[in-house]
Amino acid sequence: MTPLKAGGGRSVWLALGAYLLLLHAVLFVLVVKTNFLLLTGKTLGFVPPEEWNLELIARVLEQAREDRIIEDTIAQYTATPSARIILLGDSIIAQLDTLIPETINFGVGGDTTHTLLARLPMLRSVSRGRAVVIGVGVNDLKYRPIEQIARDYQSVLAGLPPMLPVVAVSVLPVDENGPAARQRPYLRNERLRALNAAIQRACAARPGCGFLDVWPALARAGVYGDDGWHLSPEGNQILARALRDALPMRE
Repeated sequence: MTPLKAGGGRSVWLALGAYLLLLHAVLFVLVVKTNFLLLTGKTLGFVPPEEWNLELIARVLEQAREDRIIEDTIAQYTATPSARIILLGDSIIAQLDTLIPETINFGVGGDTTHTLLARLPMLRSVSRGRAVVIGVGVNDLKYRPIEQIARDYQSVLAGLPPMLPVVAVSVLPVDENGPAARQRPYLRNERLRALNAAIQRACAARPGCGFLDVWPALARAGVYGDDGWHLSPEGNQILARALRDALPMRE
């Protein structure tokens, strides 16, 4: 084999160096400027599904810490259960904070049946509550069909203490001409009615569960915010009043 001449060797090494620089530049753009790592992580199972976004995870961890403080305080000062109403669900529930007396609000924006089921074991207050309000399911429509949502809803109900009274709140109707519905094709009232029927069946199969249909109470102007989906302050008051009427009274 004829040895490479000095000049030819330098050319080869320069070409190889240029190739490596180009390769690293392409990889840098692929990693930094695209969602390549996120997609790869999801494919390999290292990154949780989209519904577990960072904001939701942070809020779940914060609520677990708050729950621990509540339970430690109760254990320190009294041997009796807290006898509070536990609110579980998505942003519709989260907006009811302070509007219903004697409640602990564990509502989280973006909550689904999957995320709620996963975070239930972190919330010890649930087992000490007087009743539980659940408002979840609409965000699931982005990820799975109604039949699967109904099965997951049943799993959520099964994950609660069996003797605990439950109020299952219907998903809300939307203004189909509003920004939220325009941006989310799954937000259609016909589909929301079908989801509510499935939730109602799941609730009926669980002893001590009552389904609360809030559509009639919200059939008026001024109850929705600018997005046509989340409630206005007036709408929150109406929903809170409907819930107070449906909740078991303290003896």
